[in-house]
Amino acid sequence: MPSERTERLEQKHGARYKWFAVLAVIFGLLAAIFSSTMINVALTNIMADYNVTQASAQWMSTGFLCANSVCMLASAWLLQNIGARKTFLIASILFFTGCMIGQFAPAFNLLIFARILQGAGAGIIQPLSMALVFMLFPENRRGSALGVFSMVIVLGPALGPTIGGIITDNLDWHFTFTAALPLSLFATIAGWIFLPDRDDNQGSTRFNYISFLLIAVTVGALLTGLSNSQFYSFLDVRVVIFLATALVAFALFILRERKSKAPLLHLAMFRNLQFTATVIIGAIVSAGMFSSIYMLPLFARTVQLSDATEAGLLLLPGGLVLALVSPIAGRLVDRMPAYRLLLAGVILFVISTYALTYANALSGFWMIAGWVVVSRGALGLLLPANSTLALSSVQGPQVPQASGALNFCRMLGGTIGVNIIALLITARSAHYGSEFLAGNAGAALTPAQLVETMTLTFHDCFLIACLFFALALIPVLYLARKSGGTTAT
Repeated sequence: MPSERTERLEQKHGARYKWFAVLAVIFGLLAAIFSSTMINVALTNIMADYNVTQASAQWMSTGFLCANSVCMLASAWLLQNIGARKTFLIASILFFTGCMIGQFAPAFNLLIFARILQGAGAGIIQPLSMALVFMLFPENRRGSALGVFSMVIVLGPALGPTIGGIITDNLDWHFTFTAALPLSLFATIAGWIFLPDRDDNQGSTRFNYISFLLIAVTVGALLTGLSNSQFYSFLDVRVVIFLATALVAFALFILRERKSKAPLLHLAMFRNLQFTATVIIGAIVSAGMFSSIYMLPLFARTVQLSDATEAGLLLLPGGLVLALVSPIAGRLVDRMPAYRLLLAGVILFVISTYALTYANALSGFWMIAGWVVVSRGALGLLLPANSTLALSSVQGPQVPQASGALNFCRMLGGTIGVNIIALLITARSAHYGSEFLAGNAGAALTPAQLVETMTLTFHDCFLIACLFFALALIPVLYLARKSGGTTAT
């Protein structure tokens, strides 16, 4: 039965309290996403201040996404055992601590640690907010609620880079860590007031620390191995040992989860092929989204030689379109088969990413921003449709676990996507740079050759991202076929 506090909230605020609760958590997540995306436009400034390479600087994105994905698996346990209100408070404290460390970090390693704390807080909040939508709203309102959820959280990628660019150019990049704190504090207070406590009839379970440690080692070792492959060959011991560690840790994680009475990741859910297909789509979509958020500001600053504000503005129109399309797509999910929105979204994203392979130093603002608008409109169709289809495919009691699993796989896909893109940028820029050096008879590259090197590099990266994203068509077509078969019967 609901807790006494939940009953009091319903009596005082009526049905509106559900929206107050969900929006409080969503605003907390929005603050975290602001902080995540603000950093990308400041990467070149951070690289200069700490004298680190692009390959090292990408660890700030990797650290955030790694902690984000791992902590998503703890969200379901926290929600079940201590309730939404206390879970949100823990996540907010982690995020706040990371912001303050990042603001005053004297060394680059502390900056990475700050990003890890921010990512951990955001990783707990995101599945919590999605689970609350399904726990509080009836089935015929979930698509609309998730549309609002998607609209609000995509304002982070829409406005974050622009705000980050303005802060970097006019104040100091350190403030990109703390600019979102007022919003976070407001969300924390609202969450403490409106979020429900743990239901009285929910049982308690022990937290699976060993599984949590194993998946953390898996993700950390995998990303370290991928990062090291930017500097050494794949057969080098500094790469092989981390990739082997990741493989062994993941195998042990799967074995333990199959036997555990309190698993972090309920593997039985993946026997539901509809849910598994949506998870694969989510991972691929996140890889495309986060890699583009990472690439586009770097492209603007290294190829078009834009300042941080201009690089951030490049993403603004697309982000606003994403915020506009998401609630519309949420309403459409309640009225039409979700696979149609998924199919349209994947096709549009592939086309827009391929179009960016023609971008160069002379490309106008709207040539690039226009195709970003198309890609973000595609994501606006994909995100609410995929989330609704995924969580609707499981039983009610499984929703928190399904939300955690879906978001974990999404963020893991995004994390791996950013790492692979960073690897490709390093490898292809070195390849084209060596070709120009050979033509220069050993002389240093000219500024024009440096720009051309990065232009060719990003052409390759956009093409590879396009081809990878096209793989999402396979699970989408499976869902379309399954839906058609169900309708026919």
